[in-house]
Amino acid sequence: MKNILLLSLLTISFSTYGDLWIPKANFGGQGRADAVGCAINGKGYIGTGYTTGYSADWWEYDPLTDAWTQKASFTGNSMVEATCITIMGKAYLLPFNNGNNFYMYDPTTNNWTMKATFPGLQRQGAIGFTIDNKGYFGLGGVNSVNPHQNDLWEYDPIADSWVQKASLPAAARMFAAAFSIGLKGYIGTGSSSSGTLSDFWEYDALMDTWSQKSNFPGGARFEGTAFSVGGFGFMGGGYGTLPKNDFWRYDVQTDTWSSIAPLPHVGVVETVCFSIGNYAYLGTGWDGNIFMNQFWQYTTDSTALSAQEIGMKDFYLTVYPNPVKDYFVIQYPDNTIRGKITLTDINGKIIFKDIPYTKEDKINSTSLANGHYILTFKNNSYSKTTKLIINH
Repeated sequence: MKNILLLSLLTISFSTYGDLWIPKANFGGQGRADAVGCAINGKGYIGTGYTTGYSADWWEYDPLTDAWTQKASFTGNSMVEATCITIMGKAYLLPFNNGNNFYMYDPTTNNWTMKATFPGLQRQGAIGFTIDNKGYFGLGGVNSVNPHQNDLWEYDPIADSWVQKASLPAAARMFAAAFSIGLKGYIGTGSSSSGTLSDFWEYDALMDTWSQKSNFPGGARFEGTAFSVGGFGFMGGGYGTLPKNDFWRYDVQTDTWSSIAPLPHVGVVETVCFSIGNYAYLGTGWDGNIFMNQFWQYTTDSTALSAQEIGMKDFYLTVYPNPVKDYFVIQYPDNTIRGKITLTDINGKIIFKDIPYTKEDKINSTSLANGHYILTFKNNSYSKTTKLIINH
């Protein structure tokens, strides 16, 4: 007779868009804040930042194996609060605490090369984005005399040259969030001399003009993060009065914002994010207590994950039926494997934790509200996470 696990009545709120944050392998280096990162040719990169001091290490993430590999360290001074983007298969890094030096990382040779000197003032907490194989860097802070900037510079990697573009026609700021979609760049929030900001702006690279868009609806903040996936922009995290974990989706066609699933962690600031294909990845940062090494994958398509196994390789796990009506069963090939299961909602709230489980036990789900959940199976050797949908 298989065990029946009874669950108490709980409620859940879930995203209109079926989006989901999935925990992945922790960042390979030491937990940190104010690192930089980017994606190149289907792999992610994170490095530098603050641990117990400034760092220069550099790590590569392979989403196919969910594994990290240490690469050649950044060759300039160890640093924090730099800016990194990708152009034509290479990373370009505008550092802080390295004068006006500007660097390129080539993943095929695993080498760093110094490029044309950045012609603006040295700065930290700048923004960066890529449009049509050119890089754009700007804003940020310089020093106590001249703390906030609103300038924008275009870098051409073929000519290895810089051109100043139209400045942001709004409050000079540092620690803003930025992303690009098509031939437009987008920046919002940040810290200015008058306080934190919630305004949001679009930059047209063809016309070299700025236009103000709908304010970021999550409220004024700084040191948040942003990315783009599937033609939409996403912004969230950062400091309000405290670190935040909310995220919002921006529709460039309608100039409207919609709330999405919050990061399943307490508020986070000074994180790194990048996009690979139809997924975004976010990790490291500070949550108000510790420097983090956690790392998540974000997807906008929950239906694609209803039967997808995520976690350690060489361990096949299936949950059925999925979507779930009255009960569900976890199935895996090895009858000898026993473990514990944990269920959380998409906001990270624990429904139950470390319940003993044996293969094909039936779990009664009648007391659970309809919605999306994260199920984790683990023991001393394995850890596997998958999506669960309750639909009575």
